[in-house]
Amino acid sequence: MKRFLRSFLSGLCFSIFGIGGILVGITLVPLLLIFCSKTKQKEILSGTVHRLWKLFVKLMCILKLIDVKIKNEKEMKKLRGNIVVANHPSLIDVVILVSIIPRSICVVKGSLFKNFFIKSLIRRVYLSNTMTPEDFLNQATKDLDAGYNIIIFPEGTRTLTNKPVHFHRGFAYLQMFSKHNIQPIHIENKPHILGKGSKWYDVGEKTSVYTLKMLPAIIFDKNLDPKERKNAISITETTKKSLFRAQIA
Repeated sequence: MKRFLRSFLSGLCFSIFGIGGILVGITLVPLLLIFCSKTKQKEILSGTVHRLWKLFVKLMCILKLIDVKIKNEKEMKKLRGNIVVANHPSLIDVVILVSIIPRSICVVKGSLFKNFFIKSLIRRVYLSNTMTPEDFLNQATKDLDAGYNIIIFPEGTRTLTNKPVHFHRGFAYLQMFSKHNIQPIHIENKPHILGKGSKWYDVGEKTSVYTLKMLPAIIFDKNLDPKERKNAISITETTKKSLFRAQIA
């Protein structure tokens, strides 16, 4: 019974999340298209998503579906112009990160650009993983230069337990191309919920505690040649070791 109630409340939260996305898409977005430049649209919409997703996370915490503990919270909120690279244990990792870090732009699955609930909102702010490498590097660099943080999950999907971790190297090429630093953030949730293969509404029988820890930044080395594959491999491995050696104290 308790699990059923928690699943019902989780479904309610996600319903509110979807309805909020639709309302913003049919009210705010058309006004911005008429009255604001593309630069201003992105600024307003990224701020709107940050605040809406903050409310979603707060609601889930109030209902005791999850709890969020943040190491280095003040420093995390001050991030500007960083390539934020995180591990990806659960469905709502990106929502939690965006709710904490202002001026954030995510790299998301291309399928979300067709999602009925949020497509009109995210397609004017976020980056699709179906972009060509050249378009991605150019657009992401412009956003980083403008002070936005680019959030990337290099695993490309939620972490599979007991299986080797594979990182895509796009973020490494972005670091060398844009000359912006990588900021690793480790995410842990216990008990584990909303993982790969789990139902989107199943949040278990106990409150899952999400602990986020900002690790030492990986500083851009201006001597690295962005055309050299070995440099991308080195950056990728360094970041992977940083994230998966992380121990939440």
